[in-house]
Amino acid sequence: MKKISFLLVLCILFSCERKDLNFSKEMIEMLADRGDTINGAIRLPPPLSSFSDIYLQTNSNEFFLTNSNELFFLYKKYYSKQFKSFKSFLNEVLNNEFVFDNKLFKNPKYPRRFKINCKIEKEYSNLGFDRFLKKYSKVSSRKGKLELNKANLKNDEYLTIAYFLYKNRYDISQDCYIGKDYIYKREDYFKTYN
Repeated sequence: MKKISFLLVLCILFSCERKDLNFSKEMIEMLADRGDTINGAIRLPPPLSSFSDIYLQTNSNEFFLTNSNELFFLYKKYYSKQFKSFKSFLNEVLNNEFVFDNKLFKNPKYPRRFKINCKIEKEYSNLGFDRFLKKYSKVSSRKGKLELNKANLKNDEYLTIAYFLYKNRYDISQDCYIGKDYIYKREDYFKTYN
């Protein structure tokens, strides 16, 4: 009986699908790229993907919207001794839900600080991701792109929706000129901007 139980456990373990990473190895490498340097000075800027939105969670259940350039600053200032490289730090933050100490973000005016909106979180839980995405998006008249339907959204609702998209491997690209936010699958976004 013990052998059967052991074999059953092994079968279950091996049959479980491996969870897809939020950011692939290639994406991590692109984000870790700091551009070309000469004698320590940056000669060429990092790729555009390094300006992609990244959401950080703190130990006070607050979230911060940032990008890999700001993460690089945090790595250099606070985490370079704990992690052997910026790439390993990025992997821990982006794929393993690293939780930051809220004390690192002392400035109360940090531009994109928010808590998860309870109403949006409940909708996300009840609808599941596909229906949630459908509810908060629409097909744009511009080449059939998917656009965030942000009519009547408060700031914390917008950021919560963007966070749940982010958690499901989608990113938002803002077109400031016409005031629209487009939703892209992360893998497509990285292919486009690199």
